[in-house]
Amino acid sequence: AGGAAGGAAGRPSVVVTTAIWADVVANVACAGEVDVVSLIPAGGDPHVYEPSLADRSRLDRAALVVVNGLGLEAGLDDTLGTVERAGTPVFRLGDHVETRPPAGGTGGRADDRTGGRAGADPHIWFDPVGVAAALPRLADSLVRHAGVDAAAAEACVARYRAELAALDAELAGTFAALAPADRRLVTNHDSLGYLARRYGFEVVGAVIAGTSTLAAADPAHLAELSRRIERDGVPVVFSEVRRSDDDAVALAAQSNGVRVVPLHTDTLGEPGSGADTYVGLLRTDARLIVDALGAGAGPAGG
Repeated sequence: AGGAAGGAAGRPSVVVTTAIWADVVANVACAGEVDVVSLIPAGGDPHVYEPSLADRSRLDRAALVVVNGLGLEAGLDDTLGTVERAGTPVFRLGDHVETRPPAGGTGGRADDRTGGRAGADPHIWFDPVGVAAALPRLADSLVRHAGVDAAAAEACVARYRAELAALDAELAGTFAALAPADRRLVTNHDSLGYLARRYGFEVVGAVIAGTSTLAAADPAHLAELSRRIERDGVPVVFSEVRRSDDDAVALAAQSNGVRVVPLHTDTLGEPGSGADTYVGLLRTDARLIVDALGAGAGPAGG
């Protein structure tokens, strides 16, 4: 879905911060009653994105704004707060999921107006069950603020929740190919914690110590992470598509035989990539993870 923020063919505009969530919203508003507009284009980094004057105009004219929250869209927080105070409703998905803490943090249910509980991991889309649980509240907001038909929204939610339940079972089956000892993740930033929690992985560490790409890699941290990689026999560092992998490559170079494999994390892939929808992103990443960690591994066990 897409179109001008004013709403193509007179339809209300629903402005969504990221392409991932725009795809989810379009599936909840599947009857085509609203224009779903992604503010941050596919390939953009929500951690660092700064709004333009055109973005502000789109937000001002939206019937509803849908955001991740939990501090993901840090560069948009001030603008979103201003727009909301001016009367535009803002739906924060992070307010409607059970969050997890980043490394060293504390989690819980999101509960503040600008970013959720301080320290909560914002990468909530990596658990499709958690996303599915938030869809009825999202549908309610679309009905209330964007004029979506309630019965149509209920049918769309039921269909999409069934699709996400099937995806969850598929992902569990895909990951079953990995023995428990092979389910160890090292990532570019702390982005796969929800996936790890849902599917039984251990996050050994991240090149950037934190849940935001705004931070920088620290040499002492990288040296310690390299020691953990060698200790645990982790064969892969997962970098991110469309983002510099220089630090991940440098880390891999410190650790004998370690490869760098890019995943789709904070944004959808290009059309035809297989990761150009939310469901496709999770499916594609699961296959990449299993192919990378399972290379040369023995049979999966209990």
